[in-house]
Amino acid sequence: MVGALAVVAVAGHLSSATAQSLVEVRAADTKYRYVDWNYTWPNAAVVDVFYVGVPGSNEFNLGGGYAFKRGGLVLTPLVYAVFGNEGTQRGVKVAVLAFFAKDGWKLLSFIGHYAPVSGDVRSYQVLDTLDLTRTFGTRWEAGVQAGFFRADGSWSTQVGPLLKVNDRLGAWAVSYRFGDQNEFRAGRVLTF
Repeated sequence: MVGALAVVAVAGHLSSATAQSLVEVRAADTKYRYVDWNYTWPNAAVVDVFYVGVPGSNEFNLGGGYAFKRGGLVLTPLVYAVFGNEGTQRGVKVAVLAFFAKDGWKLLSFIGHYAPVSGDVRSYQVLDTLDLTRTFGTRWEAGVQAGFFRADGSWSTQVGPLLKVNDRLGAWAVSYRFGDQNEFRAGRVLTF
């Protein structure tokens, strides 16, 4: 979920017209790791810098875009310069961050396409993640989380239950995703 929760900050930001930072950290029992810093200006311009790692791949992404809001929908097209530690990876990632909220339901998604410029890493597509949740109580969300990674015509998909708890600093999230590789994920989002 490349800054997927960042869109929540963007959505809140667009209504309050103040600049906002977001930091997200995620880890999984599959040795997946993710750290993101996202900043949104009052004019809805966004800068997003994140690291994502899995066994055999360590990627640094530096990018930005602009958030467009209409009603409960926020779409943020983004473009990243990508630098990988393995295979002298260099490339460009084009992505869309999406958030929709209505009547206690929330949809949050990040989908992207990587195009290589140099190095051994071929093009790929990623959905990390698509979260569909329903709020209950004053702080809780429960739902489903799905994602995929597609490279060289091969698909790796995952889907499973998701639980979030929101607090004054941001949110905690845990999920268990089933698929080509089962995975327990935990994460923390801080907004300021």
